Amino acid sequence: MADHVSAHIMIGGVLPRSQYPVLVQAIGNDNAAVDWDGTPFDPACLPVNDPLTLMDHEVANGCFETIELCCRRLGLHYVRWSGGYAGSFPSVRVIYRGHGEPRHYLTTEDDQQLFSIERIRELGGIAAIETDYQLARQNPPPLVLIDEEPIDEAMMEPVHG
Repeated sequence: MADHVSAHIMIGGVLPRSQYPVLVQAIGNDNAAVDWDGTPFDPACLPVNDPLTLMDHEVANGCFETIELCCRRLGLHYVRWSGGYAGSFPSVRVIYRGHGEPRHYLTTEDDQQLFSIERIRELGGIAAIETDYQLARQNPPPLVLIDEEPIDEAMMEPVHG
């Protein structure tokens, strides 16, 4: 049986409107809410100038597994913080920038980044530590739905003269 902890996730980036139902289904599968009281997500209510923020107090292993996989497949940015579970896993902040692999940052239960002595030595100096800290504090852009327009192949051909 999985350990359950509190977690929240912010999702952003550009998403074709036709793919939005895929994200909505992933949110439903992970039972994420729009507030800590458990208010269900309403697909018709997206924030205008902020990333979509979701949360839950009972997240298995601190990971919104379906949502995060969906975001990676769709190329969406996300930042997830999850509390730790003593003896199993620490509190972490996970950042995915829409490509590559998610990056994990060790945090406190208040989402403040921690640096182990090994990480400090790996980074090598205060400038690198400050850069790493700033990268870990970045939030995703707003989630923006776009209408897909068919590409007119004739308009894409170069003009030869």
